[in-house]
Amino acid sequence: MYIALYAPSSVQKLLDFLKTIYSVENTVPVIIKPFGAAAQVGVPEAHRLSYKLGKPLIILPELRDLRSILNCESIYYLGEEGVEVELDSVLSEALGRKTALVINSGEQEPSRKELEDVKVIWPIDIPRGISATALTGVIAYKLYHALREK
Repeated sequence: MYIALYAPSSVQKLLDFLKTIYSVENTVPVIIKPFGAAAQVGVPEAHRLSYKLGKPLIILPELRDLRSILNCESIYYLGEEGVEVELDSVLSEALGRKTALVINSGEQEPSRKELEDVKVIWPIDIPRGISATALTGVIAYKLYHALREK
């Protein structure tokens, strides 16, 4: 399963995302469209961290590359305007499949064109307005438990 961070500009937010995702087995972090300091300083730091931990890291320029390059069957974008769903059901459906869960960094929204063929959702049991870092932690926690039950 791929967990992606969309358009980060903060180095710290990028590194916090990676450290959180690396705490859960069988997940691959993807950074999509980094810009600013995250692109210039954060990406090299992210590669250093992934190499040091012996973990994978994927950097992509566009959201659509999840499907065209990684061959994801399903892509879920967590957006506050999305359809409310049970996160546990999405995660259990996604486990063992080529699925990507995309978290917005909070710094730049994807265009409507970028979201074509992407399911825009919001977990019903998570308050809207939560930061990307906190949302990543909740997803990691739920994934950890879903993997233990499997």
